Amino acid sequence: MQRQPLGEAADRQKIQSLLKGRNPGWMQTRLCALKMGFSASNTKAFIAESLGVSERTVARWFTVYRQHGLDAVLKRGYSIGRPSGLNSEIEAYLLKGLKNARWNTAEQARAELSVHFKRSFSYHQVWHWLKKCAGVFRVPRPVHEKRDSKKAEAFKRDFLGILRRQPISGKRPIKIWFADESRYGLLPNLRRVWTLKGRRPHKLWQSKYDWSYCYGALDPVEGKTVFVQTPSVNLEWTRAFLEQIKTQYPGYEHIIVWDGAGFHPKEASHEMIPEGIHIVTLPPYSPELNPIEKLWDLIQDQTANKLWPTIERLDTVVGLHLKDWWEAPDKVISLFGKGWIRSSANAT
Repeated sequence: MQRQPLGEAADRQKIQSLLKGRNPGWMQTRLCALKMGFSASNTKAFIAESLGVSERTVARWFTVYRQHGLDAVLKRGYSIGRPSGLNSEIEAYLLKGLKNARWNTAEQARAELSVHFKRSFSYHQVWHWLKKCAGVFRVPRPVHEKRDSKKAEAFKRDFLGILRRQPISGKRPIKIWFADESRYGLLPNLRRVWTLKGRRPHKLWQSKYDWSYCYGALDPVEGKTVFVQTPSVNLEWTRAFLEQIKTQYPGYEHIIVWDGAGFHPKEASHEMIPEGIHIVTLPPYSPELNPIEKLWDLIQDQTANKLWPTIERLDTVVGLHLKDWWEAPDKVISLFGKGWIRSSANAT
């Protein structure tokens, strides 16, 4: 038995027009469901399967459309079920806690809400509210206790001025690099993995303390890269790395942005800094300002949870993964996003 088709001709034309625009994903899904609903041959089950939603959800959209019209379906937040009970006061409290990452578990949030508002809440109710407030469950990134967030923000605001104040000769074009080092070794690096529900995965372990290092530099304008794998890090290897940058890109003056590690000279006048290299030092304890940290994390995703027989074999594997990046400038640029780094570098 065929379903009664939806819709007036004017609504069909309006939906066709709206589908050609740039809509949020949830709106696009609802528009597609209504468009498919105009054909009586499309069952609710078929529409639901095609759009990746439940048949009950499709039926609810159709009911709202018939009772209240197209605008009601495209208004997010309506509900025909039981009210959630999330009022503005509770929502503000949850948003503040989420912003400060105050709770390790939903149970901690539930207990705190109960004390603060002097009433009982169920675990599932609070879990639903946390999700409704755009809460997500993530592993925090460690931040050093000595980090000065004001200095980090000031550095971002003044980055263009810092670049312009470098003693550039003006005789050669400029390349800007964000540089850093990564350590990797035979001691296994364990990370989260996908597995079956109810099972805890096991990974082999070995106690081998053999390490290698990789110096790297990323260009935020063209997505160029320079990598040098080394057996250790020190001033001599740092100089060799800077010389490699000059060798790969001769005819340029280079601005190197990196942290204040002991083997990173902070002044261009340092005897280990080659001519034509200018140094910009990041604020202390602010690795999040250096996008190459994201690259090291992605490389370790590829080598984690495995046993490597020799450091030479691991060097080879890391080199192959780095090759994927130096052959793909667009991927490198994506690490910088569209914020303060690229806008300042392009302006320079």
